[in-house]
Amino acid sequence: MRLRTLTRTAMVAVVAAASFGAAAAAQAAAGHARTASDCATVKVKATPSLNTAMVPETIKSTLANCSTSAETVVLTQNVRGPFVKQGVLSKSWTITLAAGQTLVKVRYYGYVCCGTEYVKDTVSSTAGQVLGTSKSSWTFA
Repeated sequence: MRLRTLTRTAMVAVVAAASFGAAAAAQAAAGHARTASDCATVKVKATPSLNTAMVPETIKSTLANCSTSAETVVLTQNVRGPFVKQGVLSKSWTITLAAGQTLVKVRYYGYVCCGTEYVKDTVSSTAGQVLGTSKSSWTFA
């Protein structure tokens, strides 16, 4: 009985590994495979986190190329909250970064009392593959 259970467990593991490999091969054949150079990160920070001074909010995005070659990426920034018209304020930039380069992008969001706003940055390859995301929030009071 114990041998049969071990055999069954081993067969399940082999089938799972084969399914994973087949899925990866199908994704590569469909043109969705990540190339060796697709590597970028993003970090977004909104300051101050509690804005009571009635000054514009500073949104700082730090984008980094972690590959060994130049990389062209798309940085998309979505701001949402109670004072954003139509629910989401979206802006995109196509940026080329040298190997290992870090770029800081700063935007300002005007003061509107009162409520919490959210920002999400997404960095993608030009083919649309998401390479990284980051979120932050702040409160106008």
